Amino acid sequence: MGPGRDAAAGFTLIEALVALAIVAMVVISFIGIRTNALVDATEARNWRLAREIAEEKLSELLAGARETPPESGETVPLERYQGFAFKIVIGEAAVAELEAEVAQNAAAGGSAAGERIEWQRDRENFRRAQAQGLSASEYQDKLAQDDYRRRMAEKAPSATEFEEVAVVVYFPKMNADYEGQKDTLVIKARVSTLALSGMTPAQARTLAASKGESAPADGAGAAPALGGSR
Repeated sequence: MGPGRDAAAGFTLIEALVALAIVAMVVISFIGIRTNALVDATEARNWRLAREIAEEKLSELLAGARETPPESGETVPLERYQGFAFKIVIGEAAVAELEAEVAQNAAAGGSAAGERIEWQRDRENFRRAQAQGLSASEYQDKLAQDDYRRRMAEKAPSATEFEEVAVVVYFPKMNADYEGQKDTLVIKARVSTLALSGMTPAQARTLAASKGESAPADGAGAAPALGGSR
């Protein structure tokens, strides 16, 4: 009677351990699912917030709502959103460099991917050169001259002359490969030099007159948007 009772008790203990193991596996699995769902939700929220920030900054530029011209290439942290920052890039050459940088980062730095990105950049520059009836070297020279002219403000701003502009937002990357890794969202548009200048049309006309230029036309602040990318 005693040995049988001991065997039954031992079997009951084994059953209890198995039951505990099953419960533990279910709980761990549930926690994992909850964690993945939380990561996915946070990632979606970050992308949504990044697009809202980028569209807000671009809208300010299109509306000419800034009192001073934006500083091209300056990264500005956003105090309201921890880990978020934005940058405004002005000029065709600068925007092309930005897109190459973003693509390079997205390709995780692989040599083959880097070569492909460089080839795509060269092809895009060649296409743009052809569209303007220029050779590749002439196109590069023109980009340099255009950037120099914009930086030195040789011409009065106008509602009918446009610059290619990109707004890039950097924000924390979920499941990052290293500490501090960022995701990137970029949107682009063509914005009038008048809207970028922070001047009113009257101020632009006065500046044009002081430079001996014809008065710039009033008009809309932007050409059709060029779209956006991750």
